[in-house]
Amino acid sequence: MILFKHSTAMNKPIHHYPAHLLIFFVVIALEAGCKNASSDDVWIETKDVAFIADKSTPENGKQYLEIIYENIGTDAFRKIKYQLITRTGLKMDTIEKTIIPETVFKPKDKHLVQRSIGEQPATFDEVHVGKIWVVKDTK
Repeated sequence: MILFKHSTAMNKPIHHYPAHLLIFFVVIALEAGCKNASSDDVWIETKDVAFIADKSTPENGKQYLEIIYENIGTDAFRKIKYQLITRTGLKMDTIEKTIIPETVFKPKDKHLVQRSIGEQPATFDEVHVGKIWVVKDTK
């Protein structure tokens, strides 16, 4: 058994803690700290968010993916997830992307997905958005 010693002051007694007890508390603390509050989110497929996906106008001879999305429904949303489907030649690719707006995405709101620093130019031939899911704002 490995023991860790701990004392709080010179005149106080030394406490011994078994290693497995310390490891247990560390694991519990990590699990509590890493618990994702969004794991309780309920994703619902919707048609209340409209997407436009296309290549941007050329910048320095390069085109980038440009995505505009709009809330055309009556509910407000906290999160939006969508399928981005691209075609390059005969190859089709589908990836899921998630948008977490800075504020609640209210009806009639319209946003442009910001291009990330270092984003590669769009090399696909075609792009469109497939299924869309949302997490409704319950407040």
